[in-house]
Amino acid sequence: MTEHNTRHAGRPLTLGRNGRTPRTLHNRLASAPMERNYGTTDGHITEQYIDYLVTRASAGLGLVTTEATYVRADGKGRTHQLGLHTDAMVPGLRRLTDALHAEGALAAVELNHGGRTAQAAVSGHKNVAPSPVPCDVAGGEVPLELTAGECHALVASYGAAARRAVAAGFDVINIHGAHGYLIHQFMSPISNHRTDEFAAPEHFLNLVIDAVRTAAPDAIVGVRVSVVEGPADGISAAEQVAIMAKANLDQLDFLDLSAGSYDAGEWIVQPGEWKPGLLRDYAAAYRQFGLPLGMAGRLNSPAVIEEVLGTGVCDFVSLARAIHADPAFVGGVLLGEPYRPCIACNVCIDTLGQGQVTCTVNPAVGRSRIPLPTPGVRAGARVTVVGAGPAGLTSARELALAGAQVTVLDDGARLGGQFALAEQMKSAPDFHRFTDWSAAENERLGIDVRLGMRVDPRDVGALARETAADAVVLATGGTRPGAGFPGADLPGVADVRDWLAAHPEVLHPDGPAGGDIPEAVTIWGADSVAMSLADTLADRGTAVLLVGPQEVLAPESGRRAKILAVPRLEQNPRVRIRLGATIEEYDGGRIRISVPSRDGTGRDGTVSEWLDAPGSLLVSRSVLPLDGSVPAEDREAGLSGEAGVPVTFAGTVVDQTPAIASDAVKSGYDAAQRIAAALAAGTAAFTEPAAPAPEPFELSMNGAAS
Repeated sequence: MTEHNTRHAGRPLTLGRNGRTPRTLHNRLASAPMERNYGTTDGHITEQYIDYLVTRASAGLGLVTTEATYVRADGKGRTHQLGLHTDAMVPGLRRLTDALHAEGALAAVELNHGGRTAQAAVSGHKNVAPSPVPCDVAGGEVPLELTAGECHALVASYGAAARRAVAAGFDVINIHGAHGYLIHQFMSPISNHRTDEFAAPEHFLNLVIDAVRTAAPDAIVGVRVSVVEGPADGISAAEQVAIMAKANLDQLDFLDLSAGSYDAGEWIVQPGEWKPGLLRDYAAAYRQFGLPLGMAGRLNSPAVIEEVLGTGVCDFVSLARAIHADPAFVGGVLLGEPYRPCIACNVCIDTLGQGQVTCTVNPAVGRSRIPLPTPGVRAGARVTVVGAGPAGLTSARELALAGAQVTVLDDGARLGGQFALAEQMKSAPDFHRFTDWSAAENERLGIDVRLGMRVDPRDVGALARETAADAVVLATGGTRPGAGFPGADLPGVADVRDWLAAHPEVLHPDGPAGGDIPEAVTIWGADSVAMSLADTLADRGTAVLLVGPQEVLAPESGRRAKILAVPRLEQNPRVRIRLGATIEEYDGGRIRISVPSRDGTGRDGTVSEWLDAPGSLLVSRSVLPLDGSVPAEDREAGLSGEAGVPVTFAGTVVDQTPAIASDAVKSGYDAAQRIAAALAAGTAAFTEPAAPAPEPFELSMNGAAS
């Protein structure tokens, strides 16, 4: 472990002061209190959640932290959030801390109350807050204003939760004073309009610190702080420092720096467009307090972590998305080992309001179960994967790890399929990390990738024989729906994906093509593809008319995935947006659209109008699923019989899920597990039934299969 200790991240860190028993982290890497919805509906931890955290402890984290854990039932903000609100929570959490300690990690819990962000529909209780100011982003329920006595009762709930945390074996207690939750609400002028003792922004925080310290006199205690709230009328960076200067810092052992609030969610989980390590600019002001500093915020590579630790910006780092995407990120930081990179797509935070937190690049997390490894295949098993998009790349890697000899065929010029186009969009600067990593994994695992190979996936039997495959994975996606209006076949009309592939200068404006960006385009469709292209082109000076039947932009994307792009488009004077509209006709320079309307009697109707449609008319159409009248397993069974080998589909078209990369990766992973089970070690090789000699089958470069 010599190399481990030569890196700043690998140095031990001891926390504890003022006579408290010190605890030593064996390195400077901590998991952030990332909410996941992996608990039960009444706040208990599950085996799935324990496995998730222990997996990351075994990867080498020095400190493993639970998610924001509610101290009282009316502070619960998620359907399956962890709780420390009753003594019944302690035994399950003790199982967690024992398991974390067995891996050599310290165990931390974050204490929280949602305040105005909690909603009765989730918690079953009326929400409460410093003042009756609703949080529209969380649901808009107007909270009850806490009386002074009720404030003190809530402080006692933090103390009781801290006592339970000690009983459960936690070494570290982190008080959540950030992100727009209850303690932060007392600090912020947006949510605290009081005139009593609790009008002082630091008062409630200090009472909580004292209550937690009294209940846990020997624990390591810290506070998580938003170094900037975000909204213009919220707490400024300087004001937050001033508040912390009045905090009971002698009772604390560290500060954990984060940012943002519900009204500025882009600061809590930062978009990929923002620079890595962006909170470093705020950290210096907190050094005056003499406490060890933890820091979060786009710490997505070993290099940036070494930089902020090596230059003394902070003393440890709080990691969330990077280790959610892959626990092996810890080995990447400490030892330079390979890891699956986070691409900052923010699917994780956007699925939090829907259920379990998943991940675009890691298909094993957040699927209501402890992940099962892909079973090993028998010696010499060969698999052909058709398609090198996210689904195909995922299937190929899983099967290669299972021991198969894998060949990937794709008609494109580079890996990634349509995802390779998304990599170049303004809002997706980190997307290329997935395909770069996939390429490296292909090389490491000996996967034979053949690009420029056009294959007719309908002739699966011939494909299997030509490639000597024992199984085939079809990861070619579905078909694109027709444009659906007269004039769709006129010159200048093209599918967005085809148009991008034919115009590399749009994707690479600074490359050898010379940056010939169109002056104007019209886009038919308002899905995530259309939004991303419109945002990218508008940023480069193109005038955009975007028309779509959707009622909102990119409805298949979560709020955080489009938190910057949508406002940019709506505020750009060169961008016109018409939603809830259908194109009825195109004449080469204009489009006739129809939009719903109501007459004076309230009856539904439509009205039509002609709009100038400058530039090319680009059609953004979601991929059609395979014929839903035939279940996927029946289609697979039929193809398997025709091919003489196991065949399975990979891609969102199988599960009838939205055509997004996250669903494609999950489907590719599941397809690999089905094929691996069919080729499992110990199974007999498949014997093809006697059949007439097939017609010759050829794979040609840039040509059709014959």
